Amino acid sequence: VLTKPDPFSSIPIYSVNGTKLNPFLKAEKTKSIEAGMELFFFSRRLGLDFSWYKTNTTDQIMPVTISTATGYNSKYVNAGEIQNKGIEVSLSGTPIKSEDFRWDINVNWAKNENEVISLFEDVKNLQLGSFQGGVTINASIGEPYGTIQGTDFVYTNGERTITSAGYYAKTSTTNNVIGNMNPEWNGGINNKFTYKNFNFSFLIDVQKGGSIFSLDTWYGYATGLYDQSVGLNDRGIERRESLADGGGILFQGVQADGTPNTVYGRGDYYGNGLGYGRAPSALHIYDASYVKLREIALTYTLPSRILESSFISGMEFSVIGSNLWIIHKNMPYADPEAGLSSGNLQGYQSGVMPSTKDLGFNVKLQF
Repeated sequence: VLTKPDPFSSIPIYSVNGTKLNPFLKAEKTKSIEAGMELFFFSRRLGLDFSWYKTNTTDQIMPVTISTATGYNSKYVNAGEIQNKGIEVSLSGTPIKSEDFRWDINVNWAKNENEVISLFEDVKNLQLGSFQGGVTINASIGEPYGTIQGTDFVYTNGERTITSAGYYAKTSTTNNVIGNMNPEWNGGINNKFTYKNFNFSFLIDVQKGGSIFSLDTWYGYATGLYDQSVGLNDRGIERRESLADGGGILFQGVQADGTPNTVYGRGDYYGNGLGYGRAPSALHIYDASYVKLREIALTYTLPSRILESSFISGMEFSVIGSNLWIIHKNMPYADPEAGLSSGNLQGYQSGVMPSTKDLGFNVKLQF
């Protein structure tokens, strides 16, 4: 397969793709087992749906690095095994039911655990993506699929170590696991209220855990874009003042000998210890948990008697709102769901735009 890079002056050039194709690739295989139960009580006023699953995927198609003496950088192979196992629970109920009014509620909860069992031959780590900020997304044997690696804090007696210049000490290696893009669990609560011909529902969506690296704070803390760059230090002096005038930042931690840190780091230029100039990548790993008002819907169903003489058997009018409110989140300045990808390369943010609220109007006709 040929690629066409930018021309050299006015001369077009072509080159061979850096990844060698493999005509002998096999289809990926998945083996899974699942068990579950579905129960209803009190004339179906209360229901429980539970399932457990375990899935192993083998012969995965992945690119692996090869010697450039072959004329390629990598090649596609069938290799590796990834295991996913988890549980899904759904509880439904109707607390109130009368002639004109009904309240239905559904609560769901799901937890998935994945693990990289094997990769290609003796490969222990497969880098899925490499990004600015010195972080990578990886598949490592014995780890969940999608670990985030980068520079980490150096610890002394369990405390973050501070250098003699007053900044966080960071590891010289970049293959430290500093996050995991997978959430601990997901859940939701949906309420539906019906009164005569009106129907109102709202969905609360919850995610617990998961990690995300922010390139925005990586640069923003160093260049003064965020409020972390300003404010008074513990001595009551603006941290952007020089050290000689009492400014600077006193980071919490210990010095190399284990004693509490008393050294102030400079806060008056880009190397302020918070951004890319000094900080380890781990400082910009955030908890991706959230609680959101995911959807609200109001529907009116036209009474059937109004449509008796027409060719229409049913008509509904709906107003729907989505992503209306982030009720709670731990990540500052951005929506934790915003990222570069929804596929293999989650857990990374760069240039995040504000979240949008969506409003829609729907008309449904039945004939």
